[in-house]
Parts: sequence; C-alpha cells; structure tokens
Amino acid sequence: MTRQIRLLTKLSLYGMFGLNEFRHTKDARKKRRYYLFGILWAFLIVMLAGYVCALSYGLITMGLGKLVPAVLSVSVSLLIFFFTLFKAGPVLFDRKAYEKQIAVPVTVRAIIVSRFLSMYITSMLLGFLVLLPGMAVCGLMENPGVIFWIYGIAAGIFLPLLPLTLASIMGALIAGISSRWKRKNLISIVLTIGFVCVIMIGSMRMSAMEESELMGMMEQMAGQMEGQIRSMYPPAIWIADAMGKGEAVKLLLFLAVSLGSFLLFLEILRHFYVNICMLLGARETKGNYRMRVLQRKSVLRTMVERELRHYFSSTIYATNTLMGEILMLILAIAVLATGPETVEAMLGLPGVVSRILPLLVGFLPAMIPLTACSISMEGKQWWMLQTLPVTEKDVIRSKVVTKLLVSLPFYLVSEALLFIALRPADVDALCLLAVPAVYIVFGARAGLAVNSRFPVFDWENEVRVVKQSASTMLTMLVCLVSVLVPAAVLLVCPDIPAAAVYAVTAVLLAAAVWGMDRKAALP
Repeated sequence: MTRQIRLLTKLSLYGMFGLNEFRHTKDARKKRRYYLFGILWAFLIVMLAGYVCALSYGLITMGLGKLVPAVLSVSVSLLIFFFTLFKAGPVLFDRKAYEKQIAVPVTVRAIIVSRFLSMYITSMLLGFLVLLPGMAVCGLMENPGVIFWIYGIAAGIFLPLLPLTLASIMGALIAGISSRWKRKNLISIVLTIGFVCVIMIGSMRMSAMEESELMGMMEQMAGQMEGQIRSMYPPAIWIADAMGKGEAVKLLLFLAVSLGSFLLFLEILRHFYVNICMLLGARETKGNYRMRVLQRKSVLRTMVERELRHYFSSTIYATNTLMGEILMLILAIAVLATGPETVEAMLGLPGVVSRILPLLVGFLPAMIPLTACSISMEGKQWWMLQTLPVTEKDVIRSKVVTKLLVSLPFYLVSEALLFIALRPADVDALCLLAVPAVYIVFGARAGLAVNSRFPVFDWENEVRVVKQSASTMLTMLVCLVSVLVPAAVLLVCPDIPAAAVYAVTAVLLAAAVWGMDRKAALP
C-alpha cells in the first residue's frame, strides 16, 4: 500500500501545482506564465518572512524570546486550519477523482491517505516558511543550543498534522451533513461560512475582552501570555518547552497527540468515505415534470442566471470568494457593536480604521473577486460558451454583473450598519458610500482582466483554480496596491483632506475600469 500512496500523492501534487505541464509543455507562453507565477510566489514569501522576522524580533526585545516558538506554532496552526477548512471537503471527497482512482488496483485507505498527504505537504511548506525565519532570528539573538534546531525541525515536520486533522474533521462533517440534503452545495456553503464566522466573531470578542490584559503582558508579564497560549492551544507550549528547555517528553507528547489524532481520524473516515463520496455526487429527480409556458429573457439576464448557477454549484468557489464580503459585514458589525476605537485596538492599528475606513470596506470584497477565476472555472467546457450567439462584451458583462449581484446584499447591509454606528456628515457619508462601491466594481473588472490573461482550463480539481492560480494572486496583489497607495497618503500626510484623496482614488479606479472595458478581450 505504501507504493500506492506514494504514486497517488505524487500524481495529486503534480496536478495541484501544474508541475506536469511545466515540465513537458513546449509552449513558451505557458512557460513564461509559470515563471511569472514563481516570481509572484517568491515575492509573497519574502513579505511573509519579513513579517515573521519583525514579529520575532519584537517579542525578543520585550523579553518574551522563550515564547517565540509558541507564538509561531499558534500562527502556523491557525493558518493551516483556515486554509485547509475551505479545501478539505473538495479535496478529500472529490467524487470524479475517486471514480477514476478506484477503477485502478488501489485501496480506499490509500486514496484517503494520499489526498491527506497532498494537503499535508503543502501545509508543511507553509509552516516552515513561518517557522524558519522566526527560528533564524532566535538563533541570531538568543544563541540557543543544537537541541533548539533539532526539536524545531522535528516539530515543524509534524506541526501541520493536528490542524489538518481538525479542519478535515470539520470538512468531513460538513460534507456528511450536506450530502443528506437536496441542495448539497448550498448547504455546504452555508455551513462552511457559518462555522468560519463563528470562529472569527468569537476571536474578536476574546480580543476585545482581553485588550486591557494584553497591554500589561506586552510589558513584562510573560507568564500571563504563556497562560493564554496554554489555554488556547496547549501543543504550542509543548513545542516551546521542547525547543527552549530541551524537554524531549514534551516533544514526544506533541508527536503522539498529532499522529494519534490523524490515525484515529483516518480509521473512522475509512468506514464512511465511499458513502459520502457517492452521496455528494448523487442527484435527486422527480417524476412530476410539467411543460410550462416558455419565457423569453434578455441575453444579459440569461447569462447572469447561468453564472449564478455555476457559482453556487461549487462549494470551494463560493466559500473562498465570499470571504471578502463576509469580512466586510463582520467589520461593520464590529464597528456598530464596539466602535471604531475598539476595532483599531483589536487589529493593533490605533487611529487607522477611522482614517481609512472607506478604503478598508472597499478592499475586503474586492481582494478575491469571483471574476478572478470565473473564466478558468469554465474548464474544458469553455469552448461551449464561445459557440453561443453572444459577444465577448456579453460574456464580460455577465460575469461582472454576477459579482456585483453577489456583493450587493453584503454591501447594503454593511453600509446601513456603518451609517447607524458612525452617523457621518454629508461629505463623509458620500465617501463611505462611493469608495467601497467603486472598489467592488474595480475588483470585479480587474479580476476578469487578469484571468483573461492567465486562464487555466485543464484543471482536475477546483482547488487549483480558486486557491493556487496566478490569476487569484495577481488580482489580490493589484487590489492591495490600489488600497495601499491612497492609505499611505492618508496616514503619512494627515493634513491632506481625506475627501480629496477618496475623490482622486475613485476617479482613477473608474478610469481604470473604463480602460479595461475599452481593451476587453477573452482568451
């Protein structure tokens, strides 16, 4: 079975990152795209490493150097948990891939382990990208012994297991519950987003309650911080004790809990795996079909309805691209419930939220628009859309309008909550309304423009398109730059009226949308 697991995992990873195509393609254009993708990844890795180094340096200078491994372990675990939660169900219970693999002489256990390992390897790489810069700062400033490095590498190898297992359990529960409903995908989307919202709101409330204690901890009360981490995630303290104090028993305890939870989950899942895969792929039909009066609809309405059906038919597509809207709504609720000052304290950005609130509200739904992968999500059926009697403009408008319709309810509710909380004056009210609206339109159009330049049609799993494509990352980078520039002007030059900066930003974004429409082209 080991050979089966190795081959299936290798196949999954090659398909996940497009390595097979990169190795064997003769198309120079595709090669350039992969090189660009690699440069983008390198840029993001450098940014992440810089942030981790700054965090570790700050903790050490405050006398909290012994807690750096614990803080980094908690950060890695949370990152892995949230990244895995969105893709655990689609990756573990991919029915199409299961039907292809079960036809060859492999066991169900090998299929499950290989899919889990594919997520584990990517999570382990992410974990080391966080751990290694922090360990390097500790090594330069604290001069730890060899045990620190040996135990740190060992902990980094096994650190993803526990959050991966927990996220996979939640993914399995969501998939199992939704598989028994008629609207499987819709139920799965609601359950996933609901679970994430509960965690986010809970963590925000906890931050608000403990803000007064946190200031004291930052001064010198390392014991209180250790107690907080111990109560939230004990394995992080085990890792810190093993790396800092050389306690091998704590490392063995961490390894036992991580491996034990994974093996137990694997054994339980093996008994329900086939049924969940089959139920997720089942379709309910009724025998009461009646011919009704045919209706004539406009091209745009027909195309938008098609896009909406396609959008909500994919759990990973909807949950990942809806998180910006969810965060916008949570931000508005937080401002209404606690006030801008408390939100600034939660984010660790005093005085920032009230100054750049319209930019922040607009950036959240624009950072990962559904249009950033809407063309790629057509997959191998893209040619069918091109055969329809519609123009390129119709296709582009339908995809942009779909994004706007999905964002509209969240935008309206968020704006209403912010107006109730802040009661802005005339100019501030106009900025709070107009700037987020312009950003939503800009994000939708920019995502489609980027995806038209970097489409991926030969994917086997939606995870590659939604979470790992160059289009998604480039769109996020474009939207991030479009927010950072005016935000930097507002923060660095407080004498400049905010309304003037917002007006210039809105005009430039509107001009960018007009320019993209003028040069619109599909692959």
